[in-house]
Amino acid sequence: MFLFGGCSTSAKGPKILIIGAGASGIAAAVKLFEHGICNITILEAENRIGGRVCSVEFGGTFVDIGGQWVHGEKGNVVYEMVKDLDLLSPSQLPQDPGMSFFLPDGTAPDKSLSDQLFALAIAVKDDQECARKHGGTFADYFTAGYNQRVQGKFRGNPSALDLTNLVAAWFQTFMVLLNPAECPTFCRVRLSGSGYQLSVTSHYVFQACEGDQMLGWRNRGYKTILDVLTKKIPDASKQLPIESRTILNKEAVQIDWGEAPVKVECSDGSTFKADHVILTASVGVLKASYKHLFRPALPDFKVNSIEGVPLGTVDKILLKFPRKWWPDNVKDISFLWAEEERKPYVFNTIFFNICRSWLENLFSFIAIDTHPNTLLVWINGPTAKLVELLPDETIIEGCMFMLRKFAGKQFEIPEPDGIIRSRWGNNSHFRGSYTYVSAEMERRQASAEDLAKPLTVNGKPVVLFAGEATHKSRFSTVNGAIETGHREAERIISLYGKTV
Repeated sequence: MFLFGGCSTSAKGPKILIIGAGASGIAAAVKLFEHGICNITILEAENRIGGRVCSVEFGGTFVDIGGQWVHGEKGNVVYEMVKDLDLLSPSQLPQDPGMSFFLPDGTAPDKSLSDQLFALAIAVKDDQECARKHGGTFADYFTAGYNQRVQGKFRGNPSALDLTNLVAAWFQTFMVLLNPAECPTFCRVRLSGSGYQLSVTSHYVFQACEGDQMLGWRNRGYKTILDVLTKKIPDASKQLPIESRTILNKEAVQIDWGEAPVKVECSDGSTFKADHVILTASVGVLKASYKHLFRPALPDFKVNSIEGVPLGTVDKILLKFPRKWWPDNVKDISFLWAEEERKPYVFNTIFFNICRSWLENLFSFIAIDTHPNTLLVWINGPTAKLVELLPDETIIEGCMFMLRKFAGKQFEIPEPDGIIRSRWGNNSHFRGSYTYVSAEMERRQASAEDLAKPLTVNGKPVVLFAGEATHKSRFSTVNGAIETGHREAERIISLYGKTV
């Protein structure tokens, strides 16, 4: 009897072990099932499937504390899978430059001047030729380019002195925007980490898919893609047995790949053997574990890629209010403040000798289309891991301070009655959110291509690598992760062909 797209219940074939039940791991399993390779087991260290796709119930429906939007249409494998299923809707967030900015004194900046400065910042960001000639970090390039364009634009303007604070505020704002990878309403720079670590060419390496960059999942959450992958949507009668082949709370701690079959040992002492292992762990997990995870030790090119490809941390904070206190035409509360205005927020902590307050990294609270009483804000970079350790009460207090400082004169803002947050940085099964291209990565010639190369025994791939970090041009996206799962499944399929 044949089941699951050509698999039989007694199918033999090569034994495949997939480590990680995120988007890439599930995509790999689905592709193998579809080609009749069905002797598959998936090990997942968390107590759920999905990885960095994580939709959770909040206020009666689902919100995403991981991947949120489908970024683009043409060439996007996620969009192609769901475009005819009536699952997506365009976001109602403002498009550039329609954001609602506020100053620290509670007033709004002159929109015409603000739009001009916005346009100058975008022009600097998008000037690939100048960026490549400048070299160095993106922050160095942007600082020089922005100042040059501002001086050229406003030289001889009698009101130029009045622009000083606004120009400085826009500069600081853009530098904060170098950090949040999910900042679709401004520059769509796909990165996380410090702008002084970011390569000057980083966001030119990333290849965005054409089309709407903010397609949302209505009130279902990005987890919907897992149901589409496994065929639960649109026809549950054809659902693939992914969950029944997945063992949760099963953390791999050693991979012995020196000879076939590969032996994988888990933290509970259990062991698994396989002809091929597809490893989808984040590069953050690989950084922390590769020295003891692999036996024998990894070749130099693989070590260089693991150490050199950076993983940043971007976390979400969602606040639910008892009522919607902002008008329908305001989709965001975004902050403009200059360096001098930030100085009072320097403070001592037990984590650093002197640290900038995490409040200065809050840039914009945005409205959630499917949650009319909820605002979302990102916290990014090294600060994000610190904020993950703070109690909810402290987070709420800081967020409310910022909202009332910048927008309290224009709106009556009640206390929130709910909070939910992500904690990707301190979770040992992720250790960050997603990858970007840093100056250090380019200096040491580390690459996603090397990260993706399999480990071989007698020319046969025995440990294969998938996940967003192994995609050379669509890193940091769910569609990129799915593509890498397909890539590694097809690498195995090419060895065996269809088995039934």
